[in-house]
Amino acid sequence: MARVNLRAAFMSGLSSTVTAQQVFTNRVDEVAAFNRSVDGLRRTLDEADVSPVVDRAQGRRNVLTLYGVGGIGKTTLSHELERRLLTDAAAEGRDDVVAVRVDVSEDGACDIEGLLLRVRAGLGQLGSRWPAFDLALASYWARAHPGEALQDFLDASPALRRASRSIGLGDQIADAVREVDPAGLGGLAGLAHRAALATYRAVRDRVREGRLLADCELFAELIEADADYETLSYFPYLLAWDLDHLPCRGRPARRPTVCVFLDTFEVVNGSADRAVERLIQRCVYLMPNVLFVITGRNRIDWADAGVGGELDFTGPQHWPNLHFSNDTVEPRQHLVGYLSDSDADSYLSEALTRDGEPAMPAEVRRRIIAGGQGLPLYLDLSVSHFAALLARGGQPSVADFGGSFTAVATRSIRDLPREERDLVRTAALTDRVGADLLRAGQPNVSDGSVARFLRRPFLTYDDAYALPYALHAALRHAIREADRTLPDGWSDRDRSEAAARLLAWLGKRLGPSAERVTIAQALESGLKLSAEHGVFADWMARATQRLVEAGQWSELGAGLTAERTGTPEYRAVLAAIRGVQLRRTGHAAAAVELLGGAGRGVRQGSPTAQLVQIHLAHALRNHGDYTEAAEIYRALVSGEFDAAARYWLCDFDYLNGRFGTALGSLQEQRSRGPEDEGERLRLIGHIWRVNARFDEATAVYTEAIDLAQREGLAAAEAKALANLAQTACWSGDTAAVSDAATRARDLLDLVPNPVELVKIRSAEAVARAVAGDTGAAVEAVGGTRQLADGIGYRGGHNLADVAQILLGVLGGDHDGVRRTRAELDARTRRSGGNTYWVPIVTSWIEGVPQAVEHDPRVEWVDGPAVSLGRWAEVAARR
Repeated sequence: MARVNLRAAFMSGLSSTVTAQQVFTNRVDEVAAFNRSVDGLRRTLDEADVSPVVDRAQGRRNVLTLYGVGGIGKTTLSHELERRLLTDAAAEGRDDVVAVRVDVSEDGACDIEGLLLRVRAGLGQLGSRWPAFDLALASYWARAHPGEALQDFLDASPALRRASRSIGLGDQIADAVREVDPAGLGGLAGLAHRAALATYRAVRDRVREGRLLADCELFAELIEADADYETLSYFPYLLAWDLDHLPCRGRPARRPTVCVFLDTFEVVNGSADRAVERLIQRCVYLMPNVLFVITGRNRIDWADAGVGGELDFTGPQHWPNLHFSNDTVEPRQHLVGYLSDSDADSYLSEALTRDGEPAMPAEVRRRIIAGGQGLPLYLDLSVSHFAALLARGGQPSVADFGGSFTAVATRSIRDLPREERDLVRTAALTDRVGADLLRAGQPNVSDGSVARFLRRPFLTYDDAYALPYALHAALRHAIREADRTLPDGWSDRDRSEAAARLLAWLGKRLGPSAERVTIAQALESGLKLSAEHGVFADWMARATQRLVEAGQWSELGAGLTAERTGTPEYRAVLAAIRGVQLRRTGHAAAAVELLGGAGRGVRQGSPTAQLVQIHLAHALRNHGDYTEAAEIYRALVSGEFDAAARYWLCDFDYLNGRFGTALGSLQEQRSRGPEDEGERLRLIGHIWRVNARFDEATAVYTEAIDLAQREGLAAAEAKALANLAQTACWSGDTAAVSDAATRARDLLDLVPNPVELVKIRSAEAVARAVAGDTGAAVEAVGGTRQLADGIGYRGGHNLADVAQILLGVLGGDHDGVRRTRAELDARTRRSGGNTYWVPIVTSWIEGVPQAVEHDPRVEWVDGPAVSLGRWAEVAARR
């Protein structure tokens, strides 16, 4: 309420005797409950025979919930509790009291990485050593974010940047890493993914040897586990373990007091999909030595037995204080009620004063209290209205007040000058605004009006955001409804036109050098505008593709739905995002089905239509339908994604044995960056390899590996190493194959790619067959097929067939190799790719002349007799 009072003081004029007071309505019950909760948690921890951090079966008593309707004052109450906690600690001379605040509605706040790092930054005020968490995080980061500096991530989010830099979080974590692996800091602070891998290995090896945090139960399991969000969501246990092992301070010695304030919690526990809530609940459960103060519109149902399956920890045995039956023991759940009439009158009396007396007459206060029924936001707006009437020189009367919340919102709009009325309507269209965005939405409004509007009390301000202003959510919705009754109110068309201008401004910020975080935030705002107001801009399709190419596809479109909302283009972009997510997680068939119908209603040839088509082609290719994918790529040439389409057409030429054509096109293409150049080099290497020019293939793959290492591209290096193994295997050099395979698998720990694992296993099968180790070769062939089936990768069976045929030829199984060749022939013809393998294996079975005749369409680089002659030598070496 401070902003209301501050504005009133300025608006009243120099000669006015009206003064503004900062008022916090004294919610005695809630403040007392908070104090009892802090004391209660301390007693629970002090009296426990075994720390609940270690004994994870103990019920948790570390959640205070304050819930109530929008506008009731929960956020104000939460801030006040935090202020009192820290003020009291300072007065006592305590330096062991920490408060961490997270507004769950903020961009990125629901991301488990950002949430944990926010909590870790807050705990950093208690000391710099958090070894269990910091070392586990460094190991996770090395694998989950190869080539991305942790400091860059910390700086990307305004709120996280502010929290982390206040205590030097990056340096604290780096110090923990330095103690274990002095040479491994590049993987954390810089872009050297090899140094990151060294960090992970150093931590892992010391854990395996029992030389690192052996007394921290489950530390070893978390280090060894996959580097994904599921694993990361258990890391709060490590923070709690570190906190439990901090020395007590003060006289008498006391354990630190840590409170985490989670505001606007309805964002996650009001959603049909409770995946985010599950991760946050896990964090709360695993940190029983931290008090979580949750404010939101809904009572949390964690203690109810009926929510099992959606959340991990449910029922009164896990949350004994959160059950309906508990109405005495703190911490527990509290309904934040409407202010009593006496509290409301206290606020109105103290908000504006004249010569120490209330500026509002008693009858006006009574009218406001009767209309607001204790809703603090209603009182806020009424005070603002009173101050506006005073500023215009009028004497407010009883008739100027009262009515519904919508009526108050109507008066709030009506109090504004015409230009500012349009600005508040514009601000109501989107979550956050700034001066430039408002000017874009209302280009005819003066700068002075924008500046005055941004000082209005119904806007909140947070300079941690690029767009720092926001309307209260309840007021946003009320304004939209109230505006319909005003003579100059906006129509749906007016809103759509303003939304389109906002959308255009967001797109103009995204130049070629725009950072990923800027692109992601703009796209999120754009998608919301599109969903609510039926607008769309082509830049959204381009931004989606940029983020996908950068690997930022997992969180795109979170919380949005394409059902019966937005334009066809909006629904198509969401479908493209979902298709990428399906394809990248091994569900290519589902991606094909989804993307096949995603372009309905979208203008043919538009960037959105092309976005859907290119990802449909990728999904078809992953599914083994090369011919249909190539048709789509051809249609995309000279379009929005021309470079990508041309590259994949070269790949299609290679798959169909048009090696000379593919080489010529690749030599003409200009790479857009190191990622593109790495792909180009690898495809050239493929052509040399299937022409049995193994030395040239090895040289090109080595060049691709060196490039990937220089640029910190772990995924690209892993692919090139897998290809190097596929090349070395034909000589039977099991040592070279093993070296390349080991290096590739280590990198694939960082960037999982199951297709490359299939290729590596097939290379091991060939190497063992050529080396005469039949048993190991047979086992590797079976492993190749099993891996391929596990991810639906049909091409993996082609590789297994080739290895199996080589084994049969070397072992004299003539009938078996012909059967397998027939299966290989049929499969490659159906898919429209990899058909060159049939003449290659024919050179082993029937000799070069018959192989030459098998498929004369293949453009062997040195002619069929020479190229297939080299292949025949592979089987003849034994």
